[in-house]
Amino acid sequence: MKENFQTPIAWNAEADRRFATSPLGRELSKLLHSGSTSQRALSGFVLRDPMFVATHGIEDLAAATSTSASSVSRYVRDLGLAGFSEFRSSIAALVSELIAPVAKLDASIRDLDKRNQGVELSIEVTGSNIDALKSPQTAEYIRLACGDMKAARRVFVIGFGLSAHLAAILVLSLQPYRDEVINVAQYGGTESAAARAMSIGEGDLLVAISFPRYSRDVVEIVRYARDNKARIVAITDSPAAPLAPLADRLLLAPSRHPVLSASNVPAMAIIEALASDFMLADPENVRRAEKLAKAISSYLTEGD
Repeated sequence: MKENFQTPIAWNAEADRRFATSPLGRELSKLLHSGSTSQRALSGFVLRDPMFVATHGIEDLAAATSTSASSVSRYVRDLGLAGFSEFRSSIAALVSELIAPVAKLDASIRDLDKRNQGVELSIEVTGSNIDALKSPQTAEYIRLACGDMKAARRVFVIGFGLSAHLAAILVLSLQPYRDEVINVAQYGGTESAAARAMSIGEGDLLVAISFPRYSRDVVEIVRYARDNKARIVAITDSPAAPLAPLADRLLLAPSRHPVLSASNVPAMAIIEALASDFMLADPENVRRAEKLAKAISSYLTEGD
């Protein structure tokens, strides 16, 4: 096991949006979509993790993005800044409200017994990621997405890889309480998923779930659905994520993890909040829940 972890920082989702829509964030977004290979790599990384740039040097950023210090210097100049120091201070100014919690988390991590560091660090960071969801804005976006699900003719849900399991949980949570909830990727791979999504169109809603490592196939199916006038709700980790520019409704779940490619717990929290709000929005769902409980009672143990 590693003895030293790069500290992942849990963004408040609203702070993430504010950074992405700042003048500097908009310039980064332009380069993300139309820049050179190194500019796209750097822009994507900075938009997903500006705290890293605010607290690390040029060599660290180059290593994290598989570029070089000279590429980072050219990138900074292309943004109209004098040098990396100005770039880092500009980003630090935008995310200054996060620096105190970061310092506190760093101190906690340094105090951990190294024999158990992976366990404690994972739990600490996951809790910090969950805390980042606790904002009125996030709750309001979830309620709006729930309204989209209620209003849709049909609800399609898609995710590949580990996100396929998140998609399945959302589908299973919704199916007892509304008709036409379709798990696009439940079996058969990409070709079967594409066939299942072929009928999607105007009046339908596609909930797309994608976290690092991002699936190219999800993006392609979302583009198809969008071209056919379906509404898109994306559950992902950053405004720089591939799904973000394709979404009508963007639900951000911080996914940083010290060991894994992504933490799924914050996404699970959003999915549970979506399902809970959907169930509570209709008094008729009480009757449906009673009917479901009766139907499955014979399969449960006495302890249940």
